[in-house]
Amino acid sequence: MATAEQPPRLTIRPARREDAPALREIFNDAVEDGLATFDSTLRSIDEQKDLIAAAEEDSRRPLLVAEVRNWVCGVVSIEPHEQELHGGEVGEVTMFVRRSFRSYGIGRQLMCAAQTEAERLGYRKLVGRVLADNKESLQLCKATGWRVVGFHEQHARHGSRLRDVTLVEYLLPAVPRAE
Repeated sequence: MATAEQPPRLTIRPARREDAPALREIFNDAVEDGLATFDSTLRSIDEQKDLIAAAEEDSRRPLLVAEVRNWVCGVVSIEPHEQELHGGEVGEVTMFVRRSFRSYGIGRQLMCAAQTEAERLGYRKLVGRVLADNKESLQLCKATGWRVVGFHEQHARHGSRLRDVTLVEYLLPAVPRAE
């Protein structure tokens, strides 16, 4: 039981089909906010169910949710990044936190869970793209060991506006490769 001294416990677990409405709502809020995604199209419930199914079918594409008292409050995913070029060793991270749960450390815990999961799956590096004016996400990246490696000017289009993108990466502990 949660008390003033003992806050409710955050659980991070794989997404399930029944999470689709909550995950869609979190994503669509991010689209409407215009700070956390390049997407400008709202996601349908079927599209969200398809993403969950894809994660269930391919362990290299985890989709993890953060939950407090059975309330889904955030999501993080890892997708192979340029698989043909990097042989599946580089993953791209995407994360969204429900509006009412931002600034409570949910993002930090999701990021740490993604880093742990990526290491377990044998990724050697994680990459991400953050809208340059999203200071909170850039602070989160820095706080969890990510570093800025570059910028794309006028890269993401939101309506008629072009926005700059900051490129970030996180190097996972070296894993010995079989020769």
